[in-house]
Amino acid sequence: MKIRVLLLLSIIFLSAAPITQFFYTQEVIAVIEDDRLIEASGIEESYENPGYFWTHNDSGSGPTLYLIDNNAQIVMELELGGIINRDWEEIVTAKIGGKSYIYVAEIGDNKAVHESVRILEIPEPRLEGKSKITIDKREIDVMSFTYAEGARDAEAVLYDHNQNEFVLVTKREKNALVYSFPFVPNEQPAVIKSKGTIPAKLFTAADMNEQGEILLKHYGAIYYWGESEKPAVDRILAWDAVMVDYIPEPQGEAICWHKGDFYTISEKNIGKPQEMLYFKRMP
Repeated sequence: MKIRVLLLLSIIFLSAAPITQFFYTQEVIAVIEDDRLIEASGIEESYENPGYFWTHNDSGSGPTLYLIDNNAQIVMELELGGIINRDWEEIVTAKIGGKSYIYVAEIGDNKAVHESVRILEIPEPRLEGKSKITIDKREIDVMSFTYAEGARDAEAVLYDHNQNEFVLVTKREKNALVYSFPFVPNEQPAVIKSKGTIPAKLFTAADMNEQGEILLKHYGAIYYWGESEKPAVDRILAWDAVMVDYIPEPQGEAICWHKGDFYTISEKNIGKPQEMLYFKRMP
């Protein structure tokens, strides 16, 4: 326990920023007791199913996405046929050309040993009373890529709606690397190069809404940038965020916007409740 507390304090100290008064301190809105979600590593708002959220587990789990309500109850399973979940760490939804898509980022690499990582693009289905849907591999587009700087572990990805590109922040480096790139399906891995670094580490989740507001979190803090049309990658690299009033979760690895407020969800941690948290915007 002392080691974990010291780690969290060191993370916050190294990445200190002003505390924002834009959001109330978190509220526990659900305690997750469904064993299907014990390794929850991503959460994202659904376009096709308003008021619901997509989530998933990370390494060692099946290739399944779960649609949950705001009480963290599973209402539908979406299985990706012919796909393996090597280490899914982030999920993003976006509406492009009038169609909504789910993007699953298979970017976890704890020991930095994988030659490439990838993002999957999945047409988003509607609930329509179904409890389980399977999408065939042929309906899923894939972008695989490598890092110019060598293999990296990452868990935080957001979609910049204005620039039509993804922004990825690495996890393990003392100064996290930041990348930006468009989604381009391919058969041979693309090479992406870092745009710079930020003075913090252990980032586990990110999200950006259509108004340009950004959330970026690690185990000890949540950072917030307000509305803007400037590229998300430039704003993150400027490192002029403010911190949200946040009590760290046991193992918080997921965050998402919803109507100006936002939610987080934690993985299961032995001896502690697994919770879905709600951060309401102040008037």
